[in-house]
Amino acid sequence: MSIREFKVSVDESQIEDLHKRIDLIRWPDEINDEMWSLGTKKSFLKDAMHFWKNDFDWRKHENQINDFGSYKFKTKDGLEIHFIHSKSKSENSIPILITHGWPGSVQEFFKIIPLLNQYKDGLSFDVICPSMPGYGFSDKPTEKGYDSKKIAQINHELMVALGYKKYIVQGGDWGSTVSKWSAELYPKEVMGLHLNLVIAFPPEKDDPMEGVTEHEQALLGRYAKYLELGSGYFEIQRTKPQTLGYSLNDSPVGLAGWIIEKFHSWTDDEKDKLMVSLEDVISIVSLYWFSESITSSMRLYNENGREGFSKSRINVPTGCALFKNEIMLPPKAWAKEIYNLIHWEHYDGGHFAALEKPETLEKDIRLFVQKLKI
Repeated sequence: MSIREFKVSVDESQIEDLHKRIDLIRWPDEINDEMWSLGTKKSFLKDAMHFWKNDFDWRKHENQINDFGSYKFKTKDGLEIHFIHSKSKSENSIPILITHGWPGSVQEFFKIIPLLNQYKDGLSFDVICPSMPGYGFSDKPTEKGYDSKKIAQINHELMVALGYKKYIVQGGDWGSTVSKWSAELYPKEVMGLHLNLVIAFPPEKDDPMEGVTEHEQALLGRYAKYLELGSGYFEIQRTKPQTLGYSLNDSPVGLAGWIIEKFHSWTDDEKDKLMVSLEDVISIVSLYWFSESITSSMRLYNENGREGFSKSRINVPTGCALFKNEIMLPPKAWAKEIYNLIHWEHYDGGHFAALEKPETLEKDIRLFVQKLKI
């Protein structure tokens, strides 16, 4: 059988080692930076490291992973993929495959999974959340070729092994590109595509701004700001992930500083705080730390290049939930060039929608699936 149960169990010696490394942090200096404009704020990170060592309980989060239904799937290429499989107790539940991105993990979905499992509005969902290759407790590829397209193929292989003939795909961040590839490669099996990061660029026509409203033009400024002030990490991870990986794999404060900054700038960078709980973020940082997957996870940027995205139009019905603090908020007219849009809504929130606004995202997924009339 290619699927087996997998219990996450970090050895106590790894936790002790983490605590020793936190005790030995050598802090850099800092220019007073209330708004994180140069990166993760030092006082915030100091508090976070104190919390990580003294108040954070990894065993609680480890058990949470196991309680949701933790498994491993061996692909035809021999790679073992970790995944969560949480089945609804209701009959005729619809399978939904949710793919995370970077620096996320399957833990992003622990608030939305129980909501989707519930029978409500005539719908319930079996939720499948794979850890992408090189992420979390999935195997790390030892050769190149594992881009978003390849991950979509692995995800489909998993769904077939689980016995699902048709399913919904959902994603944000790199999960958005993986989900789009799933719809493109498997249009007969994928019943619907739902995105909370909508990737769409100006169409190749005389007036790419045709049909774009004034409000949508203003929203384009979010992506322009990201390119100017927040995309340096992308170019490093796209070009030299291995060099950066030595530092992040060896230093807990380096890893935490690198990841926490994204949970600040991609939720609401106008505030001097996180819009999600520190415990949730540290649980994700811990997963990267204990699985030693930060270097392998960053290699996906090198695999995908600048986009990881096929611009080919797809016919699979598509629903989009756009959160106002997202990195990219394209006009609907641009998205129509690529996706078969049947659903398009705007909400408050940011990049990590399932973590920030689980009830909102769950409601939007249900609204979209109702329109599919499955």
